[in-house]
Amino acid sequence: MTKSENNTREVINNQSFFQIIKYTVLFLILGWNSNGFAENAKEEYSQSKLLSLKIENKSIREVFSEIESKSEFIFFYYDNILDINKNVSIDVQNQTINAILDQLFKNSNNTYTITDRQIYIKQKSTPGTAPQQDKKTYRITGIVKDGANGEALVGVNIRIKSRPQTGTATDINGKYLIDVLSSDVLEFAYIGYITQDIPVKGKTTIDVTMNENDQVLDEVTVVGYGTQKKISIIGSQQSISAADMKVPVANLTNSLGGRIAGLVSVQRKGEPGFDDSNIYIRGISTLTASMSAPLTLVDGVPRSFSNVDPEDIESFSILKDASATAIYGVRGANGVIIINTKSGRAGKPQFNIRYTEGFTHFTAHPEFVDAPTYMDLSNEALVTRGNPRQYSDDEIRMTRNGEDPYLYPNVDWFSTLFNNFGHNRTANANIHGGSDKATYYIGLGYYDETGLYKMSKTHDYNANTYYTRYNVTSNVTLLPTRTTEIKLGIQGYMAHANYPATGSETIFGKAFYMTPNYVAPVYPDGKIGDRPSSGVDNPYALLNETGYANQWRSQIFSNLRLTQDLPFIIKGLSVTGMFSFDAYSYTSNRFTRTPDTYIATGRDKNGNLIYTQTYTGTQTLSYSNNSEGNRSIYLEAALNYKRQFGLHDVTGMLLFNQSDELNTKASSVEEALPYRFRGLAGRFTYSYGGRYFGEFNFGYNGSENFAPDKRFGFFPSFGAGWVISNEKFFKPLSSVIQYLKLRGTWGKVGNAKITGRRFAYLATVDASTTTSYIFGKDMNQKYATKAIGDYNVDVTWETANKTNIGLDIMTLNNKLNVQIDIFKEQREGIFLSRGSIPAYVGMIKTPLGNIGKVDNKGIETSFTYNNTWKNWSLSAMGNFSFNRNKVIENDMVYPYPWLDRRGQKVGQRYGYIALGLFESDEDVIASPIQSGDTRAGDIKYKDLNGDGKINENDKAPIGWGAVPEIIYGFGFTLAYKNMSLSTMFQGATHVDVQLSGEGVMPFSQGLSRGNLLSNITNRWTESNPSQDVFYPRLMPGNLNMNFESSTWWLKSANYLRLKNIQLTYGLPKNFLKKINLNGANIFLQGVNVFTITPFKLWDVEKGDGRGDNYPNIASYNIGINFNF
Repeated sequence: MTKSENNTREVINNQSFFQIIKYTVLFLILGWNSNGFAENAKEEYSQSKLLSLKIENKSIREVFSEIESKSEFIFFYYDNILDINKNVSIDVQNQTINAILDQLFKNSNNTYTITDRQIYIKQKSTPGTAPQQDKKTYRITGIVKDGANGEALVGVNIRIKSRPQTGTATDINGKYLIDVLSSDVLEFAYIGYITQDIPVKGKTTIDVTMNENDQVLDEVTVVGYGTQKKISIIGSQQSISAADMKVPVANLTNSLGGRIAGLVSVQRKGEPGFDDSNIYIRGISTLTASMSAPLTLVDGVPRSFSNVDPEDIESFSILKDASATAIYGVRGANGVIIINTKSGRAGKPQFNIRYTEGFTHFTAHPEFVDAPTYMDLSNEALVTRGNPRQYSDDEIRMTRNGEDPYLYPNVDWFSTLFNNFGHNRTANANIHGGSDKATYYIGLGYYDETGLYKMSKTHDYNANTYYTRYNVTSNVTLLPTRTTEIKLGIQGYMAHANYPATGSETIFGKAFYMTPNYVAPVYPDGKIGDRPSSGVDNPYALLNETGYANQWRSQIFSNLRLTQDLPFIIKGLSVTGMFSFDAYSYTSNRFTRTPDTYIATGRDKNGNLIYTQTYTGTQTLSYSNNSEGNRSIYLEAALNYKRQFGLHDVTGMLLFNQSDELNTKASSVEEALPYRFRGLAGRFTYSYGGRYFGEFNFGYNGSENFAPDKRFGFFPSFGAGWVISNEKFFKPLSSVIQYLKLRGTWGKVGNAKITGRRFAYLATVDASTTTSYIFGKDMNQKYATKAIGDYNVDVTWETANKTNIGLDIMTLNNKLNVQIDIFKEQREGIFLSRGSIPAYVGMIKTPLGNIGKVDNKGIETSFTYNNTWKNWSLSAMGNFSFNRNKVIENDMVYPYPWLDRRGQKVGQRYGYIALGLFESDEDVIASPIQSGDTRAGDIKYKDLNGDGKINENDKAPIGWGAVPEIIYGFGFTLAYKNMSLSTMFQGATHVDVQLSGEGVMPFSQGLSRGNLLSNITNRWTESNPSQDVFYPRLMPGNLNMNFESSTWWLKSANYLRLKNIQLTYGLPKNFLKKINLNGANIFLQGVNVFTITPFKLWDVEKGDGRGDNYPNIASYNIGINFNF
């Protein structure tokens, strides 16, 4: 390599490069290492390497190139001290490099210094020179080291600030030399480290210690079974700041949406304690969405993270491509989420306390019409189809006037069931500290949320929804020797949930089911209203009068990890062992009853209500309970290697792991058998000079689902990276782009979650009590078996071939960081029933096999921006993700191409294509036949096969789907002195909602049931025969095809949501000193503050159907955080 004041050039010949690789691999495999040997080798090479040259009248540059091509020597020099174009002649045979250079510079002003294989050309010193004179240049030297470990930093860029074109870089030993003026200021810059400006001030030696900048590329990032510096990462992975996750939500899964590219988070319900979001990484790549969840690891062990306290999180990373996930083998196909909890730091004990108090409300909820409007519309539905009215004008008038709300009820079921506001509270306290021999972190957490049910308080039990959770985290690190590290971690939580004995889906469903004039919820004397039925339908009664239930959940996590460095065997070698024991317990108790119900049929002469009993209930609470639990043990042993040989960095890891999980409350022999996993994993990485990176990962493991000869599989991945910005030709652009890295990966990963059955390779026999095979001579012997069921002897894992190409960019003086990834996945071997076997073969169940194929591809991009000026600072972030999957094979036969699921998205909806509404009865007659009473104003469908009638063969792919194809997020933090404002937006597009069910489809179950949404005014009528309406012509029941699944009922669910906003005020430092606090701030915080969406009926994330589950929650909190 040659260094000049204008540029940097590196020349590597193939022979020397592969020699370096050869020796590096040899050192890694054989462990042939000795510091003394290495030092001797430095001297021996320059003395033992003999060269022959015969050069006539060629430039010194060509002489250097000739020497570099015949050896491993590399030249360093400055243009201003060496005439590189000067022609010389030299003829030597079998001479050392010293002899050759002595002859080359014999009659010149240059001399040289040899360090190992690096040759530094310099000027011969002039006696009597005064280097400190300000207008004359002189040479200074120094060493640049890493502030964390004292190791030399190779390739640090050093330049003179007033003459930025003049500079150099540190060599393999961290040394540098540069000619300067006494008045110059030197800038030391290195990717991932804090840039330093140091005045020369006449010094001849300047040694520099550089500290890492945690906000740029050299931060340590969590990867599979370990960590790597971010600059060396080749795979596609990203992290979320732990501070960004500190929001007042009960479930950690609900704080992730919009924060990271490629992570899809959809929250379908908001009931406290039961509000897990559905999480997908890069969408859905298999044919079963429920089998698409990522692998989640907490402190290196497979665990759920829903109940982890955000205050205890140190790092949160997701691994997306094969290079990052192949190491997990059959568990890594759907991506991996890795969470590490906090550890202690050496120093005095530091206490931190955080407390928030707030209120909650629904983000959105359905609004219904009142009873008079419902009655008017019921009459309209009858009359418009030629039937007489159901309600008289007097009944409607009395209902509207509220003259007798018990005989003519007018009930808003939603306001009857729910309060406007709920409540939540969080409290956290933690302490950390330690010495150089031991550190500790202990954290306690508390979360409490009360739901929004409106309770009657007529009983001595509490049936309201509330959820309380207690967390504890304790991590201790011991350093008994300089080479030994022991980590002990214990985490756990205990949660208590209380709720009505009747589930929230049923209560909400009945609110949609009940018409506003159905019955009074409760009568003045406390009697419960209901109409005659086989049970209780009144949602007020289901909420308040059917008892209560509760759950107790507890889980304990424990980790013991030992790391031992083995420098006495090989420098850089270490071993790690880990033992983990987890225990989970769940108990639910239900106390149930059913009330007596009545309906008021009139009043007596004294004006008292006359009742008819409609249902006889039970007056005492009955009790039932259920308990579950499991225990799991996880073992891990790893051999690790990490070493730097000059410009070469080599790491290696070989790991064995095994897990056993036992269901302690098993109800069958199959469930009682332990779930076991065993496998090997490996990672080998190589980098050269901070520019070229290579990586190989593998997982070798299996699953009990597969037969012994198919149980284990090998899942490799390969990756390469190139830091283009560190090349010579890129230097002219370095002022525009400070960092540019190209990376690419390919790998094969597996998915063992292909069926809900254990031991899926074993055939099953279906039992039957009604039909049996008949055997015997007289055909009178019956056996209670029906048929062989699932037969899957050849079952094996799904495999995913993943390709990823990425680009990392830092610009605007490292203030803007951009990451772009393009990916493609080909999922094969998806487990399906064979659909191509014709029915006449006579199989009761068709065989299953690994026959499905799905392609998934997309693009992701994200950015962060950080800047400060005077008293202001700004941090901004954003991300965008697009992925689209496509079914390639599902072994099904379809009568028409448009019915073929192949070529369509996973979970693609199928329905009729609505052309609009029939404009007249003549339009109905002239159109393809639709079943039922079809008239003007009804939905008109497209006849795809042209047979003149609308039926199942005319259904086609419709809509985007319930899981968004495009997700995005953006936000910023703007700070001025000790105040800051932070926002976080989440958005999605290419997603829609398929409406269905009573309450949404007017009178679909008749006129006696089914509430009506308030937007029913936007409908087709004879006086408003518009095509631009929400509802078609009304009808008293399901009389035609209006309520079929179609594009008419498909509504856009695109949205942009203000997910989080926080205003923080930090108390003045002078004040804090007086009260002995290190820091304190007060903040206001909002979660799910508002949503912009064309879908207005209920919360847009709730998905298909009629929105009849517990709505999602918005929260507004005030909090305080202080440490001392």
